[in-house]
Amino acid sequence: MIKKRPPIVTIFGHIDHGKSSLLDAIQKSNIVQKETGGITQKVSAYEITYNDNKITFIDTPGHEAFAELRKRGAKIADIAILVIAADEGVKPQTIESINYIKNNNLPFIVAINKIDKTNANPDRVKQQLAEIGIFVEEWGGDVPAVNVSATKNIGLNDLLDLIILMGDILNLSYDDEDLGEGYILESFKDNKKGIIAGAIVTNGRIKIGNYITTSHISGKIKFLEDAFGRKINEAQPSSPVLIYGFEDLPLPGEVFKITTKKDIEKIKLELNQEYFYRKEITVENSTLNINLVIKVDYWGSLSALENILSQISQIYKVSFKIVKGDVGFITTEDLKLSKQTNSFIINFNLKIPNKIYEEIKNLSLILIDSNIIYDVEEKIIELIASLKNKSDHKGEIEVLALFNKTASKKTVGGKVILGSVKINDRVIILRDNKIIGKGKVINLKINKNNVNEVNENNLCGLLINTRNDIEVGDKLLII
Repeated sequence: MIKKRPPIVTIFGHIDHGKSSLLDAIQKSNIVQKETGGITQKVSAYEITYNDNKITFIDTPGHEAFAELRKRGAKIADIAILVIAADEGVKPQTIESINYIKNNNLPFIVAINKIDKTNANPDRVKQQLAEIGIFVEEWGGDVPAVNVSATKNIGLNDLLDLIILMGDILNLSYDDEDLGEGYILESFKDNKKGIIAGAIVTNGRIKIGNYITTSHISGKIKFLEDAFGRKINEAQPSSPVLIYGFEDLPLPGEVFKITTKKDIEKIKLELNQEYFYRKEITVENSTLNINLVIKVDYWGSLSALENILSQISQIYKVSFKIVKGDVGFITTEDLKLSKQTNSFIINFNLKIPNKIYEEIKNLSLILIDSNIIYDVEEKIIELIASLKNKSDHKGEIEVLALFNKTASKKTVGGKVILGSVKINDRVIILRDNKIIGKGKVINLKINKNNVNEVNENNLCGLLINTRNDIEVGDKLLII
């Protein structure tokens, strides 16, 4: 039986233009306050009911590293909301979002946000859109636009009315008798619950007890939860759902289908699709080759890191080999692999158990650890700088004492254990083999006398220009 299907809506726009705030205002769930660093770092789907009509929203991250996640959101959605801040106008990721919307033939609504600001200029936004070939209805085009304020709850009902109207025009429907299918949005491991897949249903129904498969991972559904974490027995089209029962982690962006046990392998072959996991990121005339073991909280985070590595590769002429990229905590096996392959470890948005942390130190492995994506980017660049300059034998210092510190300057005592150090040398600060920051040597002393250089095996005093704290036991790599 053919039934009406609620619209699936994806929110696009430049970073900080208010995508998550807008969704937060619509569903009143304080999403922004829960996000590390103030940006959405995973794909999330939410379902609301407005005037007896259901709408599913997919919130996609705006930071440039998450291009793959935004592509995925465009692929899944029926309607797009393009959020543009009224005080800032069209920005690079606005144009990127428009390209995704066009490439996926998505009907869309322009939401001009932050109209409550004193410097808001909605007409300037419309002018900028017209200059790149996007004409809103007010300017004689066919793209609806609405002025909104996420913080002041202005125009939200107008936006929701437009979504419902557009959904009716699109005549969205599904076959109630079909076996369920949809897309994997995200997957992760829970220590207590096992493999969990965040998904969205696009046709048919999925139920507890169904056999489910993607192109390479299958299983039997044990539990289902809706967008609010409530246990449910079945999920219908356009519904975001958490699925428990996959044998391993399915990949974000994959199609899933409900099938019979005997047809699983057949469906896997049919779904053997376009998902491409890049393990090597190379560049012509590479000046450095870096091996990496990467552990992340979500598969989408790995896509974001790969995108960052690709950009860094081009800029700094460095090739990366991801020896292992996986979701979940760092294990002893990961450390063994890192040691065997001479790999650096990237740990993103995961806690490191004390036992593992001690083993990292004992094995003298270099760790990049952070829960904010652009912080990882900066630390990778710092690592490249230190590696590229190792051939110059500039030096390494062990910090033995702390004498004085201000917000921007630290006075320390140390011993040059390798090479030498000079005034104006730049340093990478390592703590327990983990990069914690960078700085610059602005003064050197031996026995309270100012000097320009200190050689290997000598004690010295250093004044370092850095905003990072330095502790006894830290190492300073001279680059």
